[in-house]
Amino acid sequence: MEMRTDPPQKILICRTDRLGDVILALPCATLIKRLFPNCRVSFLVQSYTLPIVRIFPQVDQILGFDRRVSTRQFAEVVRKEEFDAAIVLFPEYKLVKGLKIAGIRHRAGIAYRWYSHLFTHRHREHRKHNLKHEVEYNLSLTYSSFQKHDRWEDVLDPETVFPIQFIIHQQESREITTTLKAAREVQRKVIALHPGGSGSAHRWPGASYRELAASLAHKTDSLIVLTGNEEEIELCHWIALSAEGNVLNLSGQLTLEGLAAVYNNCDLLVTNSTGPLHLARAIGTPVIGLFPSDKAMTPVRWGPYRQQGSVIKAPECVSMNDITVDMVFDKVIERAGEAQ
Repeated sequence: MEMRTDPPQKILICRTDRLGDVILALPCATLIKRLFPNCRVSFLVQSYTLPIVRIFPQVDQILGFDRRVSTRQFAEVVRKEEFDAAIVLFPEYKLVKGLKIAGIRHRAGIAYRWYSHLFTHRHREHRKHNLKHEVEYNLSLTYSSFQKHDRWEDVLDPETVFPIQFIIHQQESREITTTLKAAREVQRKVIALHPGGSGSAHRWPGASYRELAASLAHKTDSLIVLTGNEEEIELCHWIALSAEGNVLNLSGQLTLEGLAAVYNNCDLLVTNSTGPLHLARAIGTPVIGLFPSDKAMTPVRWGPYRQQGSVIKAPECVSMNDITVDMVFDKVIERAGEAQ
């Protein structure tokens, strides 16, 4: 089915997986606003990622996706919104079926799932080969949903995709951000470490983060900031002990918006392939991403967008343990020196 010729008034972008994936989908809203300035853009996300989407001004509405409700219940919620089009960046059968039942006339997604016949526009580009960044896969699908000619790069300059202009309300973390700003005003570097991540096999060891924190505390005048969720409090506390007081441990204390406010006041973040990596990159804070040799996790697709020089990758067929503390420390000194 062809997209009708009059400009769409309401478009739904669906990205119902993890935090980092959602952040890498936000530029699609910017692209749509460039194509259709009067269009209302909505995002469908998991509820836990909703706070980050809420502070991005290019998104006009956010819907939470609850996998526990039936397909028809989901369809009824969507039907009431009367969307002209839906773009599915992370395909799930229940979601795609629900969009069809909801009567959305233009439904765009990838062409290679068994249920891709439910899309009215099927985008023929394999992601499994990891030939480019996830941001660009998302933008390519979005653009092709409405335009048959030219490229998305002709509408949105890749160099301007990040940083994103979030509207960060700092009430909850005002005292913390005041501390960080005070450190920076006396020329101290504020270095954030986020040692957690979604999969232990893809993490740099906690012992390595501990040694890095100790080196930064003893060899530089940096203030070290540790971030992590509730499950990572014990790990961050153990790492903090090595910094001998020259550290601010914020693990388990921040909402996602608070985390954004903290990273916005840091000179650098060191972390694994995580959502916080992409959050800091989107804000404009320099990052160092630590990546495994696993091809499925390649930084070509999942690294900090257009900052491949900020990646340290484990050698082929070797574990994350083989990324040495000296390698990361030297990169921190290099990147922190650039963050003026």
